[in-house]
Amino acid sequence: MTAPDSRPTLIGYLPPPEGIRKTGANYQYHSQFINIGDIVYAHAGAMLTSGRNFEAWNFRMTAEEVNERFSKVIFFIPCRMAPPPYDQDGYPYAYVTDFIRKLKIPFFSLGESIQAREYEYQSGFHKQLSPAVVRYLSVIADRSLVVGTRGYYSADVLNSLGIKNAVPLGCPSLYLNGPSLPSSLLEVPHNPEKVTVCYSNYQGNCHSRIDDFLRLASQHNYYYVEQVFGLLAQALYYPGKVNGADIHAARRFYKDLVPVLALLRNKRIRYFTNYSLWKEFLGAMDFVFGARMHGLTPALHAGKPAMFIAHDSRVREMCEFFSLPFVAEHDLPAAVDINFFLSRCDYSGTLPRYQDAYSSFVQTLRHLGLDGNIGADGSVIDHWEPEPDSQVAREEHAPHYSSQEISNLERQLAICAEIPDETFAKLAQIKDISQGWYLSRFNSRTG
Repeated sequence: MTAPDSRPTLIGYLPPPEGIRKTGANYQYHSQFINIGDIVYAHAGAMLTSGRNFEAWNFRMTAEEVNERFSKVIFFIPCRMAPPPYDQDGYPYAYVTDFIRKLKIPFFSLGESIQAREYEYQSGFHKQLSPAVVRYLSVIADRSLVVGTRGYYSADVLNSLGIKNAVPLGCPSLYLNGPSLPSSLLEVPHNPEKVTVCYSNYQGNCHSRIDDFLRLASQHNYYYVEQVFGLLAQALYYPGKVNGADIHAARRFYKDLVPVLALLRNKRIRYFTNYSLWKEFLGAMDFVFGARMHGLTPALHAGKPAMFIAHDSRVREMCEFFSLPFVAEHDLPAAVDINFFLSRCDYSGTLPRYQDAYSSFVQTLRHLGLDGNIGADGSVIDHWEPEPDSQVAREEHAPHYSSQEISNLERQLAICAEIPDETFAKLAQIKDISQGWYLSRFNSRTG
């Protein structure tokens, strides 16, 4: 009998589990992690399938090196069913496609999903995908025995492309708790005192209600957790790096910067790069709500009720798959208050649905031979959480920024308010040309 391969698993993408130190030397590296919510699903997928015996690829190492050093490759890279303009977000489709083709060890993809701005499901979504995206998805389907998707809609899109081994598994981020979610999710508070809002508008949607929620948080002294690298992360940790383009982007993202400043002054804004710190913070809350899927899932892991707002079909798909309590962003009333969300936060259907979904997920892992960290009863054998780097823990427990830094930011905002949007648009064109040139060189070098 052949001995099991003890070499580590290569996880396709994984931000540093210990978190990111906020130093000047790390700034450029940190800014590449645009959505730090990736730490939630990437850690979950790695732990569930590989325990602690894994490393991250993060687009380094050749396929030849990987074939030599690793036992298998597992991707949990979502949102790659991306129509224009999202297929131009810097993800090197041609390079990764070639990498997968050259692998001689087992390859699995267990987190595929659509990327979209709209809320409604579209029957012709697959027709919008570019040839490069379709080639990428086709190679994944050829190499992965099962293509796991975050929900039914993403599986339908793959089916429409002729990919018939797509299986809706749900997002691995939800499965961190093992066979069941905490029953305390049923205990929705009547008058919560400690509340956190998780929202953002990194796509710059004109219909976003983020300004309403920032104002609500500011008026009621709620916390606001951002997970997109931008002005707020800079204000908390890199005040010397803020420039006019950052402020212009923030005007588009947040719409109204007055409540943003008020939340900063009152020390009510948080931004995390370590999952354990994020979970600990939300675990100290009474209630959480917002439009970020992975901004809220650490609250579920901690047993705190959370109400989801589906601002696009990605969040809608995952909420429907797990029967999570949610409301479509376009169905929100003109005047929102916390009672609207409390009255709709019902996990009575979620808990049994989660158990069924988890059971199916584990069955798939067993079928694929990826259940080495799953016990006979479905429990996670080595259930570990990423220990934060000591400096990261100090930084993220309570960000230390001064009133003078906030005053400086106010002065910067005032100056930028006098600069026409057209000026920033021209500067953005210059940056786009530079970025396009860089990506063309990268693809030609690695293709």
